[in-house]
Amino acid sequence: MPHRSFAARHLLALAALGSATVLSSPVSAQDSVQEFSDTIHVIQRRPVLQKKRLDLSPRFGVNVNDSIYRNFRVGANLNFHFSERFYAGALFDWYDFGEVIGGPTQSFRDVDTEARASTDAAYLNWAGGAEVGFAPLVGKFALFNRGLFFYDVSVSAGVLFANSASIARPSGQSGLAGTAALTTRVFLNDWMALNLEVRDTIYNAQLRGLPEGALTHSVSVGAGLSLYVPTAFEYSDSEEPAQR
Repeated sequence: MPHRSFAARHLLALAALGSATVLSSPVSAQDSVQEFSDTIHVIQRRPVLQKKRLDLSPRFGVNVNDSIYRNFRVGANLNFHFSERFYAGALFDWYDFGEVIGGPTQSFRDVDTEARASTDAAYLNWAGGAEVGFAPLVGKFALFNRGLFFYDVSVSAGVLFANSASIARPSGQSGLAGTAALTTRVFLNDWMALNLEVRDTIYNAQLRGLPEGALTHSVSVGAGLSLYVPTAFEYSDSEEPAQR
């Protein structure tokens, strides 16, 4: 009898423990669901709004696709942003600095001296026109864990009126040209951004021995600043959020 009483007590204890476990399981699951449903996802606003603002971008650049003639340029863009994605504006670049900066490279001099050939290369004197752009990509990155920087990447294309010449024909000739660019803006504050671009200027160059000219690409890399006017902006309920 004592053994049966001891076994009965153990069975009752195990049954009570099992009942407590079963009863506590729905409560734990409910607590887990409740904890998940209380999670808040924060969506950050864009740190800078470009819509209905002017963007003046002075810049400096150099061509990278011609080993015969090095062209430096100083210029600016003036864009109006219709939205956070679309903009249109005017641009102008000046290339003619004589041989103070730029001009025929050492490669040209070596070929001209050793081969005694009449080497020729085209270059731009100036170019100006209009373009439209679209920013398909926006994002952010952390720099040395010091803070977040927001950026956008845009593509643009336009029509130019350009003046070009060549080493053999330095008098220069003007005509229509085209341009396409890939630009990145890294926003520094409400009214200023670092501006980096790769630009291709396409024009008809007059070269020695080519009466009809030759379609020429001047690919350059440039850097500058984007300065926004007005310098302040206001958020509205319709503005899209920036990043999660």
